[in-house]
Amino acid sequence: MLGLIWAGFATAAVVGAFIVPAHILIQGVLGPLGVPSFDRHYGTFARALSNPLVKLYLLVLFACSFYMLAFRVWYVVRELGVPSKLGVGLVSFGLSAVGLIIAGYLLFTGP
Repeated sequence: MLGLIWAGFATAAVVGAFIVPAHILIQGVLGPLGVPSFDRHYGTFARALSNPLVKLYLLVLFACSFYMLAFRVWYVVRELGVPSKLGVGLVSFGLSAVGLIIAGYLLFTGP
């Protein structure tokens, strides 16, 4: 069971390591320099979110971030020697799943 959790973390870490820096580069560096990207205007943001691939990209970005956060919280608590490791794991991964479901709902019911 622990191997599957580690495999999920490794996969999320690799995908996140590719997606997050590219997202920061495009949105934070190249966007202000004139490359087309999301800006702070509702019209451009809504137009970009109307594309299902953008919604899927953002959902993968959120999923990787939520899973890595849940795993790191669970692992730190495990290393600290808290007696209820299963409860902490259920809470951290459960909150991660709830956050992902809410993010998916908001993404796919929005503009």
